[in-house]
Amino acid sequence: MAQDFFDLLYNGYTGEYQLMSSLYRNGLDALRPPADMGVDVVSLNLKQQLENPGTAPETFFFQVKTAVTNVSESAERPGAIATVEFKLKESEVDLLSRSRDRALFCYVYNSEADSLTDSFEAPFICFWLDGTLLETIRRAGAFFRKEGEPKLTLACQLRKPTHEFGHWYALVVDGEGSKVDGGYLGVVGGSGNPASDEADHYSVAGYLAYARDAATPAA
Repeated sequence: MAQDFFDLLYNGYTGEYQLMSSLYRNGLDALRPPADMGVDVVSLNLKQQLENPGTAPETFFFQVKTAVTNVSESAERPGAIATVEFKLKESEVDLLSRSRDRALFCYVYNSEADSLTDSFEAPFICFWLDGTLLETIRRAGAFFRKEGEPKLTLACQLRKPTHEFGHWYALVVDGEGSKVDGGYLGVVGGSGNPASDEADHYSVAGYLAYARDAATPAA
């Protein structure tokens, strides 16, 4: 039990600091609030404000979930699928679902160590769901509670098509494993078959562009 607790704790830190590193890479400051309010990481545009005093403050709020799974693809049989689950308190879902300046970031690490980089240290895939999308999939039945568990479960399938040029993609599914409305997040690194909101759901830069576009007044 203690080992499971520490594994979960350190895996959680891994995702949180990975997100913070990516935020710094995108020119933002990042911090971890000392109190557990349902938000793991907050980003601020301190650099821009210091360089240009007229710059308006910009704040984003993130919950981070991390999973470790086996993901592999056989050369003799292309295509792959893996299902990962993330646990959230109902109050966390309520908090995140209020607006687009809040998002759930999910990091998945591959326990198979046969990739070009060390798959234990580099995330296999990362994807995000902003507050408006979380509310959409919640209404579609994405969050479910397993018997005996106090938290809600969010299940996501990671898929790679069998054809040679197929790209990985993430798909939110319900408790029966069926796709929920709004649960398709587009493909990783591909221009075809975008998500319904046409956002890049696999990078911090993609989230920032999407959130900032919503905050920009129409001309």
